[in-house]
Amino acid sequence: MRCHSFASTTPHRLQRKKISTKTPLAYPIRVHAWPESARQQSQRPRFISPRQFRMLQTGGMIEHWKDGTPSTLDLPRRPRHRAFEFRSATVNGRTISLAYALSGGPDPDIEFQEVLELPAELAAPHGEDPVVRVLLDGLLRVFGVSYYKAAVPRHLVATSVSRADAAFWSSLYTEGLGEFYYRNAIYPEHDGFPSAAIPDAKVTATMAAEERALVLVGGGKDSAVTREVVGHAGVPATGFSLGSSEWLSRSVRPMGLQHLVVRRRLDAKLRDMNERGAWNGHVPISACIAFLTTLVAYLGGYRWVIAGNERSADDENLTWRGLRINHQWSKSRTFEEQYGAWCARHLAGGPTYFSLLRPLSEFRIAEAFSHHPRYFKHFTSCNANFRQQATGESRWCGKCPKCVFVYLILAPSLNGEQLNDIFGTDFLAPANNRRLLEQLTGLIDVKPFECVGTFTETRASLMLLARERRLSETLQTWYASRLAPQEGALSDAVADLRSATTVHCLPPGWEERLHAYLAAH
Repeated sequence: MRCHSFASTTPHRLQRKKISTKTPLAYPIRVHAWPESARQQSQRPRFISPRQFRMLQTGGMIEHWKDGTPSTLDLPRRPRHRAFEFRSATVNGRTISLAYALSGGPDPDIEFQEVLELPAELAAPHGEDPVVRVLLDGLLRVFGVSYYKAAVPRHLVATSVSRADAAFWSSLYTEGLGEFYYRNAIYPEHDGFPSAAIPDAKVTATMAAEERALVLVGGGKDSAVTREVVGHAGVPATGFSLGSSEWLSRSVRPMGLQHLVVRRRLDAKLRDMNERGAWNGHVPISACIAFLTTLVAYLGGYRWVIAGNERSADDENLTWRGLRINHQWSKSRTFEEQYGAWCARHLAGGPTYFSLLRPLSEFRIAEAFSHHPRYFKHFTSCNANFRQQATGESRWCGKCPKCVFVYLILAPSLNGEQLNDIFGTDFLAPANNRRLLEQLTGLIDVKPFECVGTFTETRASLMLLARERRLSETLQTWYASRLAPQEGALSDAVADLRSATTVHCLPPGWEERLHAYLAAH
């Protein structure tokens, strides 16, 4: 179904448009045109001009004539603020409060307060501790993305930082929100973060001599493999997550780890604004977790903060108007390097954040995971289980890109009985999932905006299954016509997918620990 666009090039069916001053309805509608054929454009709306963006912010009734019949479109009511303020970050016991405001412009100012509740197992942070103050400032800036995107104002109001810090934060509010800008068809035009020629405020964090690790838990196979590598190295560890869910808690049980959970409370006004049509979309949540876990690790005396992000996360979805769009930007090596540089500028001797699985592909991680059957009944990667209103009633939806990809990437390393125990059915067989397969293999559209692997990984997995005649008859025929001609290149790619790259941010000693684990798995 084609939706009407307010692009600079007017579609032939949209012959006339004008804004009225009528009060819009509360519910939002899409006002983008989603092209139906162009391979690189099937998932992107057309770009709207600054004038049209202001029209959308204003709200109102757009009258148009389609095929000679007059009708109307009710636009969502967009906030019309000109500035976003980072006001304060305070701590009271184990409660962290982050204050923001949208200000300026024709709409009344809106104040927000986000609350983070640290677990009782941690020592309460002291607001006068220089390390805590530095990390609180980082938390204030990184968690602000959720509120900034509601209005996308041009001006960012915050205390000035060094040029290097300003570049980092501006990158997070540009590339980090790249998918949000792209899918809402708005180009980032913020002024950047205030900066000055000032030195970075660097403080010393005194850490215990004992080597302990805080392992980030996400509920899926990557977290399980990360925990196993750390355990194989003999490093004491504790699990961590921002929020929890039924299936996330289940995934921690076979790890045998204590599980620290930080509770997050978004300001209720943000949800109200979203329901009335404020801008909304994907945020770089892994960047928020990186800053938060550094504080948790400092308070708990953990030397390492270990994520399970793989090298496949560096693979971008597309480039749009010069902006590289990557759903997994805050899981990428680019962010890891930038965050590592921020920590080096501000913390001496503090916890070290890094991704232990960065040298590996999703393909190799799946092979390693297949050696740990005690996780098979306890993990899930379906995002339906991790939404705020998730019920935990179903482990897999079986019809999203994540479900299809995880089934496909694990299938070459598991037998049919194991796959059925985990997933309950063959996610590759339904005809309704064929389009997802074509997207995951790069045959149509762009890569789905999910945490999935590369085109090469999905194609290689299909090749291995086809060679063993493990695909359904119709899927075997589809593979023979669409992907079989590329088998030569795919065979060469499998060896590369099974190898570990040397491009990573692993601290000294951890590459050797990873390779020792891989040699046994």
